Amino acid sequence: MSAVNSPTESANSPAARYEARGVSAGKAEVHAAIANQDQGLFPGAFCKLVPDLLGGDASQCVVMHADDVGTKTALAYLAWMEGLGDRVWAGIAQDSLVMNIDDCGCVGATGPFLLANTISRNARRIPGSVIKGIIDGYQQVCDLLAGEGIDCRMTGGETSDCGDVIRTIFVDSVVAARLARTHVIDAARMAPGDVIIGFSATGQARWEDKPTSGMGSNGLTSARHELLGGGYREKYPETYAPETDPTLMYCGKFSVHDRLPGTNDWSVGEALLSPTRTYLPLIVRLIKSVPAFGIHGLIHCTGGGQTKIGKFGAYGRAHGNRYVKDALFPVPPLFAALKEHTGQGWQEMYAVYNMGHRLEAVLPEAHVETCLAVAKGCGIDAKVVGRVEDRGAPGNEVVVKSAQGTFTYAKV
Repeated sequence: MSAVNSPTESANSPAARYEARGVSAGKAEVHAAIANQDQGLFPGAFCKLVPDLLGGDASQCVVMHADDVGTKTALAYLAWMEGLGDRVWAGIAQDSLVMNIDDCGCVGATGPFLLANTISRNARRIPGSVIKGIIDGYQQVCDLLAGEGIDCRMTGGETSDCGDVIRTIFVDSVVAARLARTHVIDAARMAPGDVIIGFSATGQARWEDKPTSGMGSNGLTSARHELLGGGYREKYPETYAPETDPTLMYCGKFSVHDRLPGTNDWSVGEALLSPTRTYLPLIVRLIKSVPAFGIHGLIHCTGGGQTKIGKFGAYGRAHGNRYVKDALFPVPPLFAALKEHTGQGWQEMYAVYNMGHRLEAVLPEAHVETCLAVAKGCGIDAKVVGRVEDRGAPGNEVVVKSAQGTFTYAKV
């Protein structure tokens, strides 16, 4: 997605600083590399779905999804070294698993799920106790899901000692599941007249033992370097690549122990490392409660934040969709702090972070009350945040109307 009304970026703009740290927000090279790949059985779906090659059942399909925690592992290492405790590693495992299973849930997969994981570490810095903490963290999430009637099984994995190329640790996982083709939620069905329901990324869901800040696992490169300072640049050079301009590292005013502005019970480190909420128990209940094919799309607002939806819908149609979001949740304290202390504009903030809700359902207005009731039963705030309109031209468009201004993002 490109920002229609964004100014030309200067060399010191947040976007330019982001790229100078070695991160691509748009992943143009990745999209180009996969442009000619087969798009699967449902080209408009949130995840790629392929035939059931394992079971040979023509009525079934398979979703297999891979994701990693990104640079949140570097932040976890720093926080661990600064005394936040071993609990940060269980949170990293949750981040890795949730970024996979929630994506799979967006196409209608509800399990059983098979999980494999990979941990690459520098064994000179990362002891076995950290590996155990991560593996135990995966199992804890599997146990949590089992308590919600969702089967997720660990099948093994790989711990790779790569001390000559990995400076600290990197964590990723792969999840696979089968589902009936008739149960697939195909986001290509999202169409003008639908409404968009947002499910809050903050608060405490029924299955959580404490509230979440809403951070998720996106935008951590900018967040940690622009918020954190505290001498970390000199103290932990292993948490960034030596090829990167050191003046871009840990430029902020906070330590991981400082209180997050606007809160009484979050430190900056705790808020940034708050484990990614899984919406899968909510998704399972939505699928059971809304009539078949009533859910036209489920969107996991991860990479791309509030613009993520613009990649989906109107598949094969001459006119694209315009997704108008004009009733978003109030900006949570963490994202407000990121805005104030990173120098990012509001337009960029909405295109990087979820800004208050990380899952949205797109469906006819007739099903709104059912969705809101399901969310309430899960302890998650939900509301209608927008609607789908006919753009009247090819390509999709996202329009965010907020107290901070109106921002338009067009598909490129």
